[in-house]
Amino acid sequence: MVDDFMSDEDKALFREHMRSVKPLKDKTKRVSTEASKPPIPPKHVNIPLVAEEKREYYLSDVITNEVLSHTTLSYAQPGLTHQRFKALKNGQIPWEGRLDLHGLKSEKARDALCQFIQMQAANHKRCLLIIHGKGGHEGAPPVIKNLVNRWLPQMDEVLAFHSALPKDGGAGAVYVLLKRNREHEKF
Repeated sequence: MVDDFMSDEDKALFREHMRSVKPLKDKTKRVSTEASKPPIPPKHVNIPLVAEEKREYYLSDVITNEVLSHTTLSYAQPGLTHQRFKALKNGQIPWEGRLDLHGLKSEKARDALCQFIQMQAANHKRCLLIIHGKGGHEGAPPVIKNLVNRWLPQMDEVLAFHSALPKDGGAGAVYVLLKRNREHEKF
């Protein structure tokens, strides 16, 4: 049974999200007699960087470490210097692009984030501000914040991120440091 593979946290999260769902009445129930549909392929985003170059992302939505609205997000790939990460954390690297995901549904947020990151990397931008918001409804964990925390480390272009300073959105936003785009640099 699928239930055997779910953690207690996943079960609690599922129950929380299904709390307002009401069963259909017998009169309105519809039973499909069609053969089962083929499985849905993994969600991905195709975004052209240059006319002929495309990158696909298969971003997992599985939240392993749930964060709350006040949680500070922080991530850095190995090899990033402590000084550079500290500068990002303290807002000392000016951000060159801003994306507001606040209020978007998860699919739209994923598409917007992927397009934005790839476009900014292609344009040689290094530091970005991404606003994800910090509120869940009725005390529920913030969905977009949790997804951004999950998606960003999966993206090749992302070197590090950290929750923003209050002037830039605080726990409702992150500074994102992108890798240097060496393919298009001239030596």
